[in-house]
Amino acid sequence: MKSEWNAELIAKICDGRILNPGLKEVTGFSTDTRTISSGNVYIALSGENFNGHAFAQMAIKKQAAGLIVSENIEFEENCEAFVVKVNDCLEALQQCAHHYRKNHRGFFIGVTGSNGKTTTRAMLHHLLSEKHRCSATEGNLNNHIGLPLTILSTPEDAEYVVLEMGMNHSGEIRELCRIAKPDAALVSNIGPAHIGILGSLENIAAAKAEIFELLPPDSQAVAPSDNQFYELFRSVAGESLKTFGQTNSPDYLIENIEMTESNTSFNFSYQDMTIKCMLPLIGRHNAFNAAAALALYHSLGFDISSGAKRMQSFAAVNARMEKVVKDGINILLDCYNANPGSTSEAVKYLSICSKPRIAVLGDMKELGDMSFELHRQVGKLVGELGPEVLLTVGTEAEAIAEAAIEAGMRQESVLALNSNEEAAELLKREMKTGATVLFKASRGMHFEKIVRSIWPELAEDLH
Repeated sequence: MKSEWNAELIAKICDGRILNPGLKEVTGFSTDTRTISSGNVYIALSGENFNGHAFAQMAIKKQAAGLIVSENIEFEENCEAFVVKVNDCLEALQQCAHHYRKNHRGFFIGVTGSNGKTTTRAMLHHLLSEKHRCSATEGNLNNHIGLPLTILSTPEDAEYVVLEMGMNHSGEIRELCRIAKPDAALVSNIGPAHIGILGSLENIAAAKAEIFELLPPDSQAVAPSDNQFYELFRSVAGESLKTFGQTNSPDYLIENIEMTESNTSFNFSYQDMTIKCMLPLIGRHNAFNAAAALALYHSLGFDISSGAKRMQSFAAVNARMEKVVKDGINILLDCYNANPGSTSEAVKYLSICSKPRIAVLGDMKELGDMSFELHRQVGKLVGELGPEVLLTVGTEAEAIAEAAIEAGMRQESVLALNSNEEAAELLKREMKTGATVLFKASRGMHFEKIVRSIWPELAEDLH
């Protein structure tokens, strides 16, 4: 964090008014007094159910260097923290991040997608950090609040900065790009995540393509080929667009994907060069995540073979098809989020795992009018692949159970439950040594509670 931050600069950037000049050096920015550090600037964000100004005194008590507020607050006459009043605290956060980004010399990369954007972002960071100072989004800080905070926490000497960009409405990624000014961008895939809000795959693709709109001329842009949106992506990204996939003549071709219980391999071809990629990750979908990362990595001028070798040491992102063995049970943790595409891939992987195989599937949110049919499509796949047990949790997931039975699963092997507590108690009784159990549901289903109830030692990093 640059030491240049002070009340005068922030007031200028945010068109604010200085209520108190302050004395301390700024070490960072925070919106949460529970985790704020001495020297941070506290930004008092407010929403429908909270008001950050209520915690202004706590920020001062914890030695904040300054506060950005949009309401009048009380502070002592000798208060060492500066106070700047602005019209809108969220806008001020974004303006500060935009200012810092404009003056940063690093190369910024934007990553988005319906599935796999977090893993793809982590893969790019892994590739670039081998020989360069690389910073990246942490956790799920990929929205209109998290992305500015990520930018403001980026070290001054970072050579590459990989930013994950999430969205569930049209225009969101455009706004994130206005703040972040990416130099290159990648779309991992297009699927029906948030289709209940956006209405169609076409609208989802158009919203994802916003990541290419503000790229500088002759920048690097990467998108999947296995869909009908090539012309859309090309119209926005221009001639520099490179594609990856298995169909529609991609620039980077994926072939011969092979899965085992412990790894995934595939052939990756560019022009007349083909390399074998081996990933210490489970699931066919990770071949596509790796291909996306390698395609952009190569587009930036790096050697594909070196990148493929580097990928062999990549570790799974927590709770995203992460395999853990506890008490003789093979646990597949994929409880961070879910949509029809990612759930189908998880179920496909489960089908090659050790028996008995138990699929614990929950509601997939934000699917709108298509929810019932998309849950049924997943259920049909489950029935065809035939795990020994299927447990569903939630009202929408009942359609998975019904379709699985219709597709061939024995009715006594399928249970539609109403709560995580029921699922946990049933699993405690029924799981046997050597079993493989998959946990997959949208974030709002809080499947991490099931896992923690059974294995308390897995309490960390499941969200």
